Amino acid sequence: MRPLLPATPPQKRPEPLGVIGDLARSLAVAVRRGRIPLAGLLTGETGYLFWANKPGAMAFALIAASSALVLLVWQKQATGLPVVPMLGVQHLLVYGLPIVIGNPTIAEYSSDYLNQAGWEVLIFNVSLTLAWWLGMQMFTPALPVSYALIGYQQSRGRSLTRLGVNLALGATGYLLLQSLGLTDFVYTLLPAGAASLLAALVSAAGMSGFFLLAMRVASGDLSRAARLGFWALLTLDCAVNASSFLLSSSTVLLASVALGLFWGNGRLPWRYLFALAAILMFFNAGKFAMRTRYWHQDEDGAEPTAVFTLGQMPGIYAEWFNASLQAATGDHPAGGAQSEAEPDGDSHSVISRINNLQNLLYIIRVVDTEPVTLIHGATYALVPELLIPRLFWPDKPRAHIAQEILNVHFGRQDLVSTFSTYLAWGLLPEAYGNFGPVAGAVILGCFLGGVFAFIENFTARKLILSLEGMLAFALMVAMANSFEMVSTVLATSIEESLIPIGLAALPFVRRTSRLREELLRR
Repeated sequence: MRPLLPATPPQKRPEPLGVIGDLARSLAVAVRRGRIPLAGLLTGETGYLFWANKPGAMAFALIAASSALVLLVWQKQATGLPVVPMLGVQHLLVYGLPIVIGNPTIAEYSSDYLNQAGWEVLIFNVSLTLAWWLGMQMFTPALPVSYALIGYQQSRGRSLTRLGVNLALGATGYLLLQSLGLTDFVYTLLPAGAASLLAALVSAAGMSGFFLLAMRVASGDLSRAARLGFWALLTLDCAVNASSFLLSSSTVLLASVALGLFWGNGRLPWRYLFALAAILMFFNAGKFAMRTRYWHQDEDGAEPTAVFTLGQMPGIYAEWFNASLQAATGDHPAGGAQSEAEPDGDSHSVISRINNLQNLLYIIRVVDTEPVTLIHGATYALVPELLIPRLFWPDKPRAHIAQEILNVHFGRQDLVSTFSTYLAWGLLPEAYGNFGPVAGAVILGCFLGGVFAFIENFTARKLILSLEGMLAFALMVAMANSFEMVSTVLATSIEESLIPIGLAALPFVRRTSRLREELLRR
């Protein structure tokens, strides 16, 4: 018999957003497709450096080959959070790019030191790859159980959009109130050490909110007006954040947006990345002149940053734009403050500042020529105590104490100057200063490779929009920004990201088994 009414077609249940492993596999596909062009580019550059008899040609060959090895080995077993390939690319840039552009900071070092630096990077990359590969054999992916953000299954994701908007608006609103001096009374009411926690919470809220919204933008589910509102709010937040001529906090926020755009559709946001690089390079060129004009030393010799009200910012940015334009066209403004990464103050471009090679070369030469001893893990021993929140230990040493120890012990600074100027090191030069040639690179590479093999397996089946996904995203941002850090700075920055983001996301999550949902859909 025919039914009285036509059968109603079954309703398709909305699919949940994917797991972190899906993104790893998407990135692995991109690496596989790009391996031949990458090999051609690196081989061509290496050949040119040898043909032109450029200093550091052999060092670049070692760095390029070992960084490519990291990518090629990783893409065959890509499982979860892709920190290891990011570290491979990072080390290619911060140690290889100074050779490519002929950075003047490496001109004072002989070819022997350059070659030794190349071998140190190769040993690190090989140790990282081997330890990661062994870890992938030892560890197994965690169960597909996540603390998912409430609303992640809704077809339009309105709950997630609303959460992202609230977090982004809250963080940006707080920065605006702070620029108007309306939050000063809050700090007077807080106990000692709580101010840093509040600042970390605001930063975490902004990163999380813009990350969620960037995912919604990349997925194509937001209207044109909503997308324009997102970019306008992001621009306002970055403008307030960078108004003191410090680009670091804005860079971290913009990096979280890049991750959100990637995690939203599994494709690298090339247009966004190129535009971001161009804008940062432009404003970086003029920030030194602006610091000279508006940063003034106090009685203790420190160099406090300038604070501007919202009404002053349009004029300040117009002045900053002109200073950057003059620097970009060769008509450099007079003066320029030194940055952390430029002890000699020679270079004002972002590309020139991406230079850890000078730090590695410095420590190699000092250990080789000066009567100085290694510090045998002294900076790493400080990490556990620095993880105690300042709320419970107001007099806790500053996070840069490892940098201070390295600079003073190896003769880059005296103790007094470390309180007003930070000279960057990086994880590999720090390892060399602790354990010397070969051993430092091996220990650091094995440690990071093992840790990130475990994390990659742990995150493989975790939902992107979950507490675990948010913490993974914060870790990824911290590691992307780690190239100038020492262990104490990296550990405390990771802690200051993970704890606030975890606390902020905890009320909005619930335990979800992806395996159970897959069985129910069958």
